[in-house]
Amino acid sequence: MRRLIPTLALGLGSCLASQAQLYIDNATFFIETGATVTVQGDLTSNVSIQGPGKILLKGSALQNVNMNNGGAATNAYTIPNLEIDNAANVALTGNTKVGTNLTFTTGKIQAGNFNFVLANLATVTTPGAGKFIETNGTGFAQREAPSLATASNLSLPVGVGSSYTPITLSHAGGTYGATSLVGAQAKLAKSPNAHIRTESYTNAYWPVASTNITGGTLTGVGTYNDPGFTGTETDIRGMSFNGTDWTLTGVSGQDVTLNTVTGALTTATGQIFGMNRFLLMNSRALLQGASPTAGVMLDGLRTGTSVIPLTEPYRGAPYNFTSVNGGAQEVAAAGVFADLGNNNNIVDWVFVELRNAVTSGATVQETRSALIQRDGDIVDMDGTSPLYFKNLDAGNFTVTIRHRNHLAISTNSTGAIYKNLTLSASTPLLDFSTTGAANILGAANSNYANVGGFNMMWAGNANFSANVRYSGINNDKDHLLGTVLSGNQALILNPIYSSGDMNMNKTVRYSGISNDKDFLLSTPLGANQATIRLQVLPN
Repeated sequence: MRRLIPTLALGLGSCLASQAQLYIDNATFFIETGATVTVQGDLTSNVSIQGPGKILLKGSALQNVNMNNGGAATNAYTIPNLEIDNAANVALTGNTKVGTNLTFTTGKIQAGNFNFVLANLATVTTPGAGKFIETNGTGFAQREAPSLATASNLSLPVGVGSSYTPITLSHAGGTYGATSLVGAQAKLAKSPNAHIRTESYTNAYWPVASTNITGGTLTGVGTYNDPGFTGTETDIRGMSFNGTDWTLTGVSGQDVTLNTVTGALTTATGQIFGMNRFLLMNSRALLQGASPTAGVMLDGLRTGTSVIPLTEPYRGAPYNFTSVNGGAQEVAAAGVFADLGNNNNIVDWVFVELRNAVTSGATVQETRSALIQRDGDIVDMDGTSPLYFKNLDAGNFTVTIRHRNHLAISTNSTGAIYKNLTLSASTPLLDFSTTGAANILGAANSNYANVGGFNMMWAGNANFSANVRYSGINNDKDHLLGTVLSGNQALILNPIYSSGDMNMNKTVRYSGISNDKDFLLSTPLGANQATIRLQVLPN
């Protein structure tokens, strides 16, 4: 049955039941106080329904609602009061607005690719598990914002599946235009914009948006289910994503008792999400053993048959570095070591220490193994991303870079320049390779090399000590011959990944062409057998 009603007014206590479709076409449909129109089929209208009465959607199969039949794409005609009592749910086929009250008795509203709008002062009654606005497409649940500079605590009853994950939005400090709106979706997943290394996070995130509002701050408080998280809940913090970078709200942005996370945006669109704190580091260094020329290294360990291990070498034998909040050994996919045909090719693994930036810089706060590219960029396990450190707040740090057969290099914690690390993927570059740019601890050509205007880490540290030397106690030449080559001057190890490979060509040899003994003497030691290169670190 189809109803085309040019003019209909329902009075107090009256009830109209539509067994199939209720279709209102350019007519006045008025529902007076106390009156209810029960619809068991679809509801379609190209005008707003008038009066203080109620529409009750009480079908036994999925019901479609379209309060924008043929109107402009942004229109949402109004139902004054709407009750959902349909276990098979209600689906939008056009934008729809509720003016006074939305009641959930049974079932949910599936927004699909359309927007469901609540008037500024509209109330929502008994939402909960399986009873909410499901943003299962591109559509948003929206609230009209008042024509003021502040819109506070505008609740949106959104969720996914059977999970009710509402969000409350507030906006302050902006300029409001006609029909200003704030809106949100709920997505039951880890945010696709979260860093790949994020360990603790809510299993829901909220895309948010404001419409016809210029400037100001949009703040959202999202509620997740318990246990609606992965990892350690107390590590989770409220954050917002502006399309490029994350912003940490702070400890106040998360409540493990109420299961809420708070984020704040100064952009018109973004996301609210809960995940562990982190910061990112963009840094660059050069390894002298990889023969840098004009700031670009050779990747001989990788070319042909790569000998670079997929599992980083530092937290296992023979190096056994101390891991501080660093977790298990890092593992990279084999494809990361493929030939990329440019300066992003991986040269080797390095080990990074974040130290305090107060007084000495001696306290190591977190360590990470990382990958270093031909141009010196130090990157995460995907071979391209800035290096990720978990559960740290943005701030100033002393940074130390280590390598398995080079002397370490570090920023100077007592100087005027510290490294500020933030959540931003565009955090300023910490460039150890450029003279003066990193405020390096120690002196050039004593504690680190400077060749052609480029700083680099001293090569030749085959025995992984605090110095590089050709003669005397614990020198690197004797370690090369006695330990790596078992005392056999004629022995050649190839291909191999070894600390004895000082020139990083995946061959270890004591004599002959391109041997490591001669490289040690001529390159880091400047052809002087008495020279000793000393490592200097914060202490």
